[in-house]
Amino acid sequence: MLAEISRLDITSGQDWDQGVPNSTGKVVVVTGAATGIGHAIAKRFAADGYRVAIVDLDEESACAAAASIAEETGGSALAAFADVAEFESCCAAHDRIVSEFGPVSVLVNNAGIMAQRLGRIEALPPEHFDQLLAIHVRGAVNWARLVTSAMRDAQFGRIINISSGNAKLAVPYRLAYVTAKKAILGITEALALETARDGITVNAILPGYIATQTLLDRADAGILDKDSFAERTPVGRWGRPDEIARAAAFLADADSGFITGSTLVVDGGITIRGDPDEDLSHPPSPKS
Repeated sequence: MLAEISRLDITSGQDWDQGVPNSTGKVVVVTGAATGIGHAIAKRFAADGYRVAIVDLDEESACAAAASIAEETGGSALAAFADVAEFESCCAAHDRIVSEFGPVSVLVNNAGIMAQRLGRIEALPPEHFDQLLAIHVRGAVNWARLVTSAMRDAQFGRIINISSGNAKLAVPYRLAYVTAKKAILGITEALALETARDGITVNAILPGYIATQTLLDRADAGILDKDSFAERTPVGRWGRPDEIARAAAFLADADSGFITGSTLVVDGGITIRGDPDEDLSHPPSPKS
């Protein structure tokens, strides 16, 4: 082992994964990428030189997203329809992506839906619980199952699962959503161990309150208080989709090969805030 390490110049910045290509031309799949965080991630990867496959249930929006990203970044992007909860649908999308772009080097499992039904467990419809787990959990497994073999063959791969701050800080009356987001962390850790000797890393990102159009629309409709959520976040604002994209780009980089099975929390500090009622703008006086 020492002899092997001595052959590497660890001061030169050379990547430990010898022969791993840079981002240019590598293929990334981003699920749920027609809008929101997924769209921002796809756009960032295209700007970084990846060939980007935008997978979404809304084919029309996915096509529009691919066209706009290609135009804005000058990169390569294609849209592929898939219901992530259905394996055969994912297979068809994967086959098309590989046919047009080549094998997948980076997978970002972003597809998901917000919990629409809030309430006690007694009122939780079984079909709603099943739907959230099918999309968030089975969807992530379906796509990881499809891309892992090619990553093993290449001895390089990056799988990034988008979870939620609710996987760390649970909230009441959202049992299905919290369960689904916590399950993604289990997938991340188990798959990270399974693929650790194959040049593949598997990590999760936990976003906080991110100003996607969906949430901004809910704020405009009076469903949530935008200012209140910003105040509850220690940094005093909502996050931006491009900040989650930056975290994904970091985890996808060849130089991030020693990071696996980890959770990267990008939430402005909200999940570490012990007292949400404490006024962070006005510290107490020394005598208080």
